[in-house]
Amino acid sequence: MTALGTGSTVGTRDKRRIANLDGIRGLCAMVVVITHVAFSTGVVLGSESGPPQQGIWSILAVGLEVGLGPFFIMSGLFLYKPFARRTLLGSGKPELGAFFLRRGLRLMPGYWLLTAFCLLFLNFSSIHSVWYVLRPILLMQDYDFVWYAGMDPTWTIPTEAQFYLVLPLLAALMHWLAKGVDDPALKARRMVIPLVVMVVAGFAFAGYMHMEHLGPWPPEFWWPFSRLGLFGVGMWLAILSVRAEQSPERVPSLYRAAAKRPNLFWVGALAAYLLACSAPLGHPGTWDYGTPQFAMIQHVAFLAFAFLLMVPLVAPKAESRLMDSVLSNGPTRFLGRISYGVYLWHFVVMYLWFQSGSIFGAPPVPAGMLIGTVGFWEMLAVVIAGTLVIASLSYYFFERPLMNLGERVIERRRARAAAPAAVTPQVAEKKDDRQPASV
Repeated sequence: MTALGTGSTVGTRDKRRIANLDGIRGLCAMVVVITHVAFSTGVVLGSESGPPQQGIWSILAVGLEVGLGPFFIMSGLFLYKPFARRTLLGSGKPELGAFFLRRGLRLMPGYWLLTAFCLLFLNFSSIHSVWYVLRPILLMQDYDFVWYAGMDPTWTIPTEAQFYLVLPLLAALMHWLAKGVDDPALKARRMVIPLVVMVVAGFAFAGYMHMEHLGPWPPEFWWPFSRLGLFGVGMWLAILSVRAEQSPERVPSLYRAAAKRPNLFWVGALAAYLLACSAPLGHPGTWDYGTPQFAMIQHVAFLAFAFLLMVPLVAPKAESRLMDSVLSNGPTRFLGRISYGVYLWHFVVMYLWFQSGSIFGAPPVPAGMLIGTVGFWEMLAVVIAGTLVIASLSYYFFERPLMNLGERVIERRRARAAAPAAVTPQVAEKKDDRQPASV
């Protein structure tokens, strides 16, 4: 195992950094939960209902939407990093079979378990065709958009899965662009070209989604393209991390700044969050969809928050007692381990508490239509407690055993592939013993 950003043996600080990354996953997952509970209990309503229903708390709750962005940046950073090492350091090409197996087992079994539960217990009375069942199983609900009770946040799962499929192709393109260049800095600059395109395309699509002729909350809102910038920024951070490994004496200036003033980056992240809360050109504290201009500002805020939050967590030699105390403690790390289950299951707990779904004898009603039936703090306590139980069971008895099985499969494949190389020299030596000395 190698340390993040150094490629050397893991030390105490490196272990703490890995713990911090677990912690940030856990905290961001809980931020998503709080956001959805706020939207489902009337803390946040549309501007047609008048001023923010709970004043400053409504305004702060709307801004918590920024908590989703760091997950996409982490995907781009950590999944692209082995490919960046190949291009910049000349290391071996990542095994695509192992890559897809690991990513598939991390993403799909937990999601399919949730899908089966929601179809059988919450949406069973709504099943009217085979396609209704197959649509979420095949990750097509973002394009042929249909609402499924309990699966409200799973629009991000197709986005992640499609990024996994496209990443090797992007990595091949970036490798080709850098091919034949000897200067590492020039290599890195050429590799960044597709990432700039991704960021620009993300802004363009975010603006397009908010065009007036599409109306509020169009199906296109759930498509993955507006998240391209987050993936691209994560991949850029991967390039910077490998450059820091390549030339420890010439660490990129961004990472030097993070090592010198790590907490200042979190101050910047806080400013980006407050920008999202203030909703320039929009209505603070509401869930109004907004204009393209509003969407551009929100896109900047979301991108800046995720970027500034993550940089000091991956920059070499960036140390912060604040970050360590917030992220490396046991409870936060535990939340990080089960964060995927927390993200997947918290809406199920809400619908069960609302008693909305087929299991209660009637078709489910969207959470937004049940506002006012329960208070925020009551709902938050129930959702956190129920989600932690379900997510823990899912992780320890379903997700982790399957991931461990995948690792054993990968190791067996590697062992079989290495066996002929180990046996061949011995066989050749025995044949030489039987041959004349002149041969």
